[in-house]
Amino acid sequence: MAGSATRLPRPLREPSPSPESIGTAPSPGSGPVRTCVGCRERGPRSGLVRIVAVEGTVLVLDERGGAPGRGAWLHVQERCLDRALARHALPRALRLQGADASQVEAALRAAIRSR
Repeated sequence: MAGSATRLPRPLREPSPSPESIGTAPSPGSGPVRTCVGCRERGPRSGLVRIVAVEGTVLVLDERGGAPGRGAWLHVQERCLDRALARHALPRALRLQGADASQVEAALRAAIRSR
């Protein structure tokens, strides 16, 4: 059998890690996952709100989550909002210079109080 190639056995594939071994990984099928710009924790899209820039540097809440443009995601929690504002994470995530986050801050604080 000159010239015939011998087949080598396929290497065994390691099983994918279980969610328990990863830590706080979302379970499969739980929907899209986003990262909060305040606390940097990952969570389901339904647990965060989206913030977008309109008219250049004005930030607004995207209630429906489908506005065009680049968005930043944030938990509706006081500590996440405070961290995002202290770190200037919203303008940086949206790639804006000198963005006005006062409208977003007021809207988010009102939403937090209503919960």
